[in-house]
Amino acid sequence: MKYVHHRAEMSILGEMYEGVRQGRGRVALIGGPVASGKTSLLGRLADTALESGAVVLQAIASDSERDLPFGVLGQLVQSPAVPAGAADEFAALLEAGATTLAGDPGAARQHISRAVAAALLKLSRTAPVVLVVDDLHHADEDSLHCLLFLMVRIRSARILVALGERTSDRSVGPAFDAELVRLPHCRRIRLTTLPADGVVELVTGELGADAARLLAPAYHELTGGNLLLVHALFEDHRTAGGPAEPSPGFAFRNAVLSCLRSSGPLALDLAAAVAVLAGAADADRAADLAGAGADEAVRVLGDLEAAGILAGGRFRHPAGAAAVLEAIEPGRRARLRRRAARLLYEAGAESRSVAEMLVASEDLDEPWVATVLRSAAELALAEDDVEKVVRYLEPMSRLGDDAQRVAVTTLLADAEWRVSPVAAERRIRALAADIGGVANGPGPLRHLLWHGEAEEAVEGFGKQIENTGMSLDAEALCLAVACTHPALAARLPVPARAAGTRPVPSGTVVDTQWRAARILKAVLRGRYGDNVVVAVEQILQSTRLADATVQPLTFALRALMYAGSTDRALPWCERLLEESAKRRAPAWQAVFSALRAEIAVRQGGLPAALEHGAKALALISASSWGVAIGSPLASMIRARTEMGAHEEAEALIAQPVPAAMMRTVHALPYLYARGRHHLATDQVYAALRDFMAAGELMTAWGIDLPALVPWRAGCAEAYQRIGDRAKAAELVDAQLNLVSESNSAALGATLRVLANTHELADRPPMLKKAVDEIQAGGDRLELAKVLADLGRTHHELNETSRARMVVRRAWHVAQDCRADAVCRELQPHMSAEDLKPAGVPGETDRLALLTSAEYRTAALARHGYTNREIARKLFITVSTVEQHLTRTYRKLKVGNRADLPAGLEPTVAGTA
Repeated sequence: MKYVHHRAEMSILGEMYEGVRQGRGRVALIGGPVASGKTSLLGRLADTALESGAVVLQAIASDSERDLPFGVLGQLVQSPAVPAGAADEFAALLEAGATTLAGDPGAARQHISRAVAAALLKLSRTAPVVLVVDDLHHADEDSLHCLLFLMVRIRSARILVALGERTSDRSVGPAFDAELVRLPHCRRIRLTTLPADGVVELVTGELGADAARLLAPAYHELTGGNLLLVHALFEDHRTAGGPAEPSPGFAFRNAVLSCLRSSGPLALDLAAAVAVLAGAADADRAADLAGAGADEAVRVLGDLEAAGILAGGRFRHPAGAAAVLEAIEPGRRARLRRRAARLLYEAGAESRSVAEMLVASEDLDEPWVATVLRSAAELALAEDDVEKVVRYLEPMSRLGDDAQRVAVTTLLADAEWRVSPVAAERRIRALAADIGGVANGPGPLRHLLWHGEAEEAVEGFGKQIENTGMSLDAEALCLAVACTHPALAARLPVPARAAGTRPVPSGTVVDTQWRAARILKAVLRGRYGDNVVVAVEQILQSTRLADATVQPLTFALRALMYAGSTDRALPWCERLLEESAKRRAPAWQAVFSALRAEIAVRQGGLPAALEHGAKALALISASSWGVAIGSPLASMIRARTEMGAHEEAEALIAQPVPAAMMRTVHALPYLYARGRHHLATDQVYAALRDFMAAGELMTAWGIDLPALVPWRAGCAEAYQRIGDRAKAAELVDAQLNLVSESNSAALGATLRVLANTHELADRPPMLKKAVDEIQAGGDRLELAKVLADLGRTHHELNETSRARMVVRRAWHVAQDCRADAVCRELQPHMSAEDLKPAGVPGETDRLALLTSAEYRTAALARHGYTNREIARKLFITVSTVEQHLTRTYRKLKVGNRADLPAGLEPTVAGTA
């Protein structure tokens, strides 16, 4: 070890030694915390004295020899440095003293003290004598008496007594200390751990100046300047191959234990208490846990702080605490944790601190434990820390009666669902296998329904309602089942009361579940009024995103979409998607990404539909999607089909889906999307089969809503392909009777198909009406299709000028949507001039007025991306997006993004 520390103290000892050589005896009492450099300082003094010709006698006291009479004195006088004649004399004295000690200890102590003092004084006449005793606090009483006897008499002798002790108010004893204080030739030297500049010097010597500038602060922070710990970190640094930052390892952990063991058994016990209590440690709690007196605990903990082991009542690095706990026998460690948990619980400590100890102790039998763990889990859940929720609740899921285990396991499954729905489902099934069937409560049933294998559970739930009555929670689940699994809803009791007469505890989660499911059920059955948007937005505004509210929030968004307010659903979906990402909940993100993809399809934003659909499928595995996988797949199949990417659509269709999906509402958009693909690839009868299958399910389930899936319009288009115009007209007439006049998008799409079943001359007014409705509804893909039909109609009626104008508009709207299939259909009706882009940067038209940043922003806005999405894609702020769009509107003389020119094409990678 390099002597880079305590230069001032060494200078003091040097001066004292020079005085001794001149006949002025001195006593140096060197105190300091463990590993503060006492031994090094004493060693350097001994080396310096030896080099100058002094007789150096050294001893190290040991706690194991504290009861050995004259143990330390024996080490001193039997040192090899003692001249031969004096050594024999000392040996005879000790032998005689041992004999006398048995009969008269006091007399023996006095006799030996006088004789040894006389011999050493005699020896000092020939050469300076330096007595070095380290760890004086462990010395036996007989040796201390002899040393004190000697020190009183050396004032005019060439003798230096250098004593090293661990800092403590009573480390050697009050009597010894009192005597030393009265000696005018005694000097106390108090050592401390290395200051920051001392650590810099050490690190510089070990690792170089460049490393010291970077690493020295971390070394000082981790060790508090404790020399032993600093050098242990050097060893770990070398072992690890020189990492960028000091990383406490094996050597550091051993050094911590060495310091604690050198500080006495109570130090190790108190350190263990501090390690167990972690951030909740204070002197009183640590003393209580370690079984020590309060005053003694304060003293020892103060020593450990001074030694750099602790800082602020805790270990400077978790490696130190871990080393202490690993050194304790497992049974004792568990008992410490149990006692610590109870101490903190009785003191009213924060539940998570208590929970950590309870879980580590694995002793959860006491009745108060469940309350603490449940509270800690709720706090962790509020912070979106799923890992800790599982840590706190999992032990409880194995305890208690069946009802308690079901409740706890449901909470666990709810938390796990946001990360992995399939893991949540496995947990519920494992519980069912363990207790012989899960209690038929709403919580477990919701998880089983997600994976489509809940027939038995639904039967049991129905019987439970019959026996116990229809609670609000049960009623909410019955409504939810009607919205997602209509085939199973028939097996459940129907809520007896009318919606308006049922008392609902407003603001609760079950209230939100009940209201959202009730509204969606009404919308699916076409039984909603003009106030549905207000009712839905009340739910969206008042509901916080949580495990139990994901489904009602999705119900609310779907209710807006199916009621014809897709534009209102978009910002809410964006907000929920963003929050899900911030809260690290991939399953939530996946669900809202799937909804965002469906919104994009309904608005004609095909690139956005692909992007969000792919994200939904990437965030969680296919098995985690369960029966709901039909939704993102449907959006992607629709987008690929309309973009003319039929091979890619076929690949999506080839992906396996659960058979149970076909018994849920998720089958409906999937079947419709597959039918659209078959129709686009001239597989007309396959398309008919898919459309009819969707229709049979919808009529059987009582949710025959064209805004959900316009299966009749799909069938009508297929029948037109095979020349059965009458059948097509019959189907689309029936659909028109079901479409709400307030749902402009659905009404316009139905009018488009209806017009094509009429004679050529009768089509233009109907198609123009369809254009107006679709423009109001905001579906740009359907707008491209109806404009294409209108343009072809004008062409067939020889209205060439009108045909060209409408077809050109249809072309650019289709290009805007990236609907290549529509573009290919229009090409035969367009001239070379028509096929030119409406405008690109650099042309001498109005788009040339835009800067490149404005052009990119406007192009993405025109293609259906929200301001937040544009900001993420272009790596700019939302405010900058808004500024670009404002300037663009002014330059192009348009009012909003819907009026932006169709020729704007995104130039950002990944927007296609």
